[in-house]
Amino acid sequence: MAPFRAQTAAGVAVACSGGPDSLALALLARDWAREAGIVCVGVTVDHGLRPEAPSEADRTARLLSENGLPTTALHYDGPVPRRDIQAAARQIRYRLIADWLSTQPFSAVLLAHHQDDQAETVLLRLARGSGVDGLSAMAPVSGRDGMTLLRPLLAFPKSRLEVTARLSGLPVVIDPSNRNEAFARVRLRNLSDALAAEGLTPKRLAETAARMTRARDALDAARDHFVETEVTADAAGFLTFAPEAFLNLPEEVALRVLSQAVRVLGGRPYPPREAHLIALQEAIAVGTLGGGRTLAGTKVAEWRGRILICREGAGVDPPVPVHGGAVWDSRFILHVPGNGAVGADLQIGALGREGVTEIRRSDAGCIDVLPGPVRTGLPALRRNGRIVSVPHIGYQAEGAVPGGEISFRAVSTAWGEDFQRRLPFSNPAARPM
Repeated sequence: MAPFRAQTAAGVAVACSGGPDSLALALLARDWAREAGIVCVGVTVDHGLRPEAPSEADRTARLLSENGLPTTALHYDGPVPRRDIQAAARQIRYRLIADWLSTQPFSAVLLAHHQDDQAETVLLRLARGSGVDGLSAMAPVSGRDGMTLLRPLLAFPKSRLEVTARLSGLPVVIDPSNRNEAFARVRLRNLSDALAAEGLTPKRLAETAARMTRARDALDAARDHFVETEVTADAAGFLTFAPEAFLNLPEEVALRVLSQAVRVLGGRPYPPREAHLIALQEAIAVGTLGGGRTLAGTKVAEWRGRILICREGAGVDPPVPVHGGAVWDSRFILHVPGNGAVGADLQIGALGREGVTEIRRSDAGCIDVLPGPVRTGLPALRRNGRIVSVPHIGYQAEGAVPGGEISFRAVSTAWGEDFQRRLPFSNPAARPM
């Protein structure tokens, strides 16, 4: 746990299904937290996928609480997934834990992924043709849905955790899906002895993942250097760069630049497929972008001799009420002081074509400073259908608008402070030409 001291200083939760791996982690975390003087609680999730799951979750929570780790059981009562059940269960688990963690004074959660899990993940991704990122497998520290996910057991084999759980004397929950060969991960697990005989032991596969992680980190550092030195990112949600500098990059680094730009500016949780990125890179290289291309919610086009990447205006999310603050289009955050009643009569949504026309008529063309593809997707505040503020061009109509700010959702610091600066929407200032 030593490498995770900073992430756990405010406290930490440990996710426990009641199985041997997570039970061992829960008991280890309990003892470590006592010695370190850190708040540690448990959380267990009933996915609603098996009839016995609710009682198992409640029993696990009760046993852990009785043994010194206060634990909460979370129950899912939504529709039961029929396809990709393991992936769906994972989504349910993360969503329930994230919602619960939002009520806690900390955001870190410990997960019991171990060396054998890491090896299985490498094999699964190898079978899917993954590159460096996929083969680097699970990271000790990652983020998801506002949570900080910590995996302190990646270097330890499952067999050690099973012994730890058994010696605790507590009953262990056995999930029958872990033996169901309908799942690829289970089939690979059942081949582990044959693979180990050929040298593909969990330890060696985990070492491969560690090497791939080092390679990934080096490539990401090269990507971030390009972003810091060559990319101009605007708080209105777009960026530009010179094609000459981009085409001098090694292919893998160039693809990473495009991947992160498209993911961040499109407000997507996952990067686009590599084949689509390669096609986009080739179009930039041979100068065939033409009127522009769309990819994963973004528009990529030439603009004033540079490459422009921005949100595709036609695909933005519908308006949402402000109610004291909001996240719109998975990209912009409104910060409105006060309670939820502030801004209750306001909505934030895309400016749209009609809005662009309206702004041109009323504001002497200030919107024309921005690239054409950017304009329709700008965030605009409306009251009763009437535009009252477009913060990124400093436009505000007459009438009271509650004081507040808007900013692009946080991304890597390589993008620069200007990209994520907060803009007011109550005290407009003219946008510099």
